[in-house]
Amino acid sequence: MPKNILTFCLIVLLSFVFSGQLRAEQISIGISFSIPPWVIKETETGLELDILKEAFAVKGHSIKAHYLPLARAFESFDSGKVEAVINVKKGMVNGFYSDLVVSFQNCAISLADNEFVINDINDLQDKRIVAFQRASTILGKDFKNMTLKNTRYREISDQSLQVKQLFKKRVDVVISEKNIFKYFHNQSLLESLNGEAVFGINASDLDLKVKYDCIFPPSHYHYAFTSEKIRDDFNYGLKTIRENGTYNKIFSNYAHTIETTPTSSTQRP
Repeated sequence: MPKNILTFCLIVLLSFVFSGQLRAEQISIGISFSIPPWVIKETETGLELDILKEAFAVKGHSIKAHYLPLARAFESFDSGKVEAVINVKKGMVNGFYSDLVVSFQNCAISLADNEFVINDINDLQDKRIVAFQRASTILGKDFKNMTLKNTRYREISDQSLQVKQLFKKRVDVVISEKNIFKYFHNQSLLESLNGEAVFGINASDLDLKVKYDCIFPPSHYHYAFTSEKIRDDFNYGLKTIRENGTYNKIFSNYAHTIETTPTSSTQRP
C-alpha cells in the first residue's frame, strides 16, 4: 500500500477513535436514596446503579453518583448541577425522560400464620403497622386517611428494623417495597447466623413464612436528563442491554436478595 494512502487511513482511524473518546462523558447522576438492593451506596452497586453503568457503557459513558435528599436532587437537576435524576414520573421535573427503567411494588407484608385478610387499605385500619418514611404521602389519599385514623401506625427510616419488628411480632404489618423487604430479610438472617442480631432475633424467627398483599399499584419509574442526547444514549444502551441479556443478568446477580423478576420494556408509568 502506498505510504500516502497508509498515512491517510491511519489518520482516519485515529480520528474515529479520538472523536469517540471526546463523545464519551462522565454523567453526573442525582441519586435520591440509597436503599438495597436498588442502590447500595457503600459499594457503588445495586440494581439501578448497575443498570445505569451498563446502559451508559454501551456508548462509552461512565457515571458519577451524587447521593442527595430527594428535594436537593431535584433542585440540583433543575439548576444543572447534576445531569440526571433517577426514579421520576412524567411531570415531576423539566427534562428529557427515559424509557421505562424499573418498577417498584409496595406491599402490606405480614406473617402467614396470622392469616390476615388484607384485600385493600381499609383492612389495615386495626393493625399495628410500621411503614417506610413518607409512605403516608407517597401511597395515595386513601392510605393517608387510614394513617390519620390508625393510632398504631408508625414510619421509620431504617427499613431493616421493619423486618426485625415483624418477625419478633412487635408489629402486625410492614409496608415496604417487596424487593427491599426481601433484601433486609436476607441480611437479618446473615446477622442472626453471625451472632449480630438486633432484638435477639434468631434464624428460627426468620424462618416464619410471610404473606405479601400487594394492594398498591406498581410504581413505574423513568430517569430524567438535562440533555436530549444523553437521554437518547441512555435509551439506546438500555435497549441494548435488554436485548443482549445484560439487564436480566443484573437482576440474576441479586437473585438471592429479591423475589420479583425484572421489569419488561413494555411496562411503566
